Amino acid sequence: MSPQTTATAVVTLPPTGVFKDVSDRARQMLTDAGRFESLARGAYLATQGEPHNTLSVIIAGSMNVFVHAHADILQVATMKRGETVGEMNLLDPMDHASADVVVAEPSVVFTIGQAAFQEMINRDPVIGLELVSALGRELCRRLRKTSETMLRQTEETRANFRDMDY
Repeated sequence: MSPQTTATAVVTLPPTGVFKDVSDRARQMLTDAGRFESLARGAYLATQGEPHNTLSVIIAGSMNVFVHAHADILQVATMKRGETVGEMNLLDPMDHASADVVVAEPSVVFTIGQAAFQEMINRDPVIGLELVSALGRELCRRLRKTSETMLRQTEETRANFRDMDY
């Protein structure tokens, strides 16, 4: 984390976002294994291309997501309460962050590292299955949304070409 982070006093991970349907016990185990932090505007939660081995849940505030290649930078999302950063690398720690995630307004996040998450699910496989299933559902939701967006963009592009006067 950047030097712009400070500890905050949230007691238990709230039932929000990806973890809204998990048991109180699962959320308490996550809370015990992770930490809450306050992030100042402009702080980076993830940096594209850099190793990233944590899952963060936005508790309050918002973050902007940017991808870049060559000299182009594109904002692809604004993330708010309940949304997650890093779930793919938590489940498959072989890769780096796929985007920059920058705090847009002062925020509170819950963060758990891959090693702590793995230790927790090894200690209680039933809770582990509940949490991994919740993360899997979130990844499926995001994949469906991305597929719909790509299909819509393809349809718009085709319509534009059909309307062009050659």
